[in-house]
Amino acid sequence: MIICEFLEPFYETTNLISGSSYPTSNLYFMQVWKIESILNEYLHNEDEMIKDMSQRMKMKFDKYWKDYSVVLAFGAILDPRMKLDFLRFCYSKIDASTCHEKLENMKTKLYELFEQYASNTGASSISSHSTSNLPKQAGGGTKPKGLKIFSEFKMFQNETISIAGKSELDVYLDEAKLDYEVFEDLDVLNYWKDNAKRFPDLSIMARDVLSIPITTVASESAFNDDSELETSLLSKQDSNVLIEDED
Repeated sequence: MIICEFLEPFYETTNLISGSSYPTSNLYFMQVWKIESILNEYLHNEDEMIKDMSQRMKMKFDKYWKDYSVVLAFGAILDPRMKLDFLRFCYSKIDASTCHEKLENMKTKLYELFEQYASNTGASSISSHSTSNLPKQAGGGTKPKGLKIFSEFKMFQNETISIAGKSELDVYLDEAKLDYEVFEDLDVLNYWKDNAKRFPDLSIMARDVLSIPITTVASESAFNDDSELETSLLSKQDSNVLIEDED
């Protein structure tokens, strides 16, 4: 019975990663973290067989998965239900002493990748995009009073962001997370599609990152390190820019 309990999470994770549904990368971090947590829990189990099994599995885990893929962990941050807080929680559960360092490293790399995406459009803050998306006044026409109020409110929000000089990534990370219980079945790719006007550059980066299937890293030979994944992402972004220019 205890062996079934021990192995069940691994069975579920294997099915998720190798299943036909091809889950997006926002699930990657959670699954790898869950495996490491379970292995750590059973390392000192009273049952010698379970203890030995978990120790051998932990050695395999450390060999292939100890350094969580940074680029694919971005998928968790770009899930509006998780963001950086979820990584902070996971890191603290594994090793509180290294939590801050890991989180800052992840955040630095996330901003570096975003800046490369933003540089392709020449944008540095969200204000330049938001202003251009303001509703235009129809010449000589009048709007219902309620719509005028909301137009003014939207302009006020854009001005506030402009003064702050925040990037799209700053704004996204500062906003409250979506409640996981309420949005359990959220389609994260659709979320970014729906928010493309608010986050033009970030939404492109998010969709590229989230489109990397977990099966990409399930294979040992798929990518040797994060630099290859990042290069692949940026190549994809360059292709998107060329297509837009042609249009």
